[in-house]
Amino acid sequence: DTWEKQGLLSNGWTSKGPFLKCVNHGIKHGIGQHGNIIDLVPPRDSSILSGIDGEAMFVGTILHSLDHTLMEWNLPDPLWLDVDDPRFGKMAELGRVVRVGFVQDVPFLYFNKRFKGSNHPFYKEVYEKAAKIDKKLADHMDTCIIK
Repeated sequence: DTWEKQGLLSNGWTSKGPFLKCVNHGIKHGIGQHGNIIDLVPPRDSSILSGIDGEAMFVGTILHSLDHTLMEWNLPDPLWLDVDDPRFGKMAELGRVVRVGFVQDVPFLYFNKRFKGSNHPFYKEVYEKAAKIDKKLADHMDTCIIK
């Protein structure tokens, strides 16, 4: 609602819920996973994650951070997104906002936010396994989302 009022998104975002519809569509139709990424999903009953849903943690850290990273790599100019497209225009609007405001890393953090370089045994182990699969992606996996 606020972004509509500020003119960042067109009218109808709040009332029609296109973002939620898009997410639900992907879930309903079982959008396929990239082979390298699906191999990283820890099992739900992993002893190393006692009391934690490993899949939820994976989605909330690794997938989410790589989603932002890949958007930066693949979309150098947010104006490439066609907000006038009758079918995908609404998502293009959101994509523009996300690309300019929530993709690039925040500079000058005083702590390490990546799996790479972490001193914690869990993050080190995950990074080492991921780096064997795809080092470029593994180097950009975040332990928390800070954009």
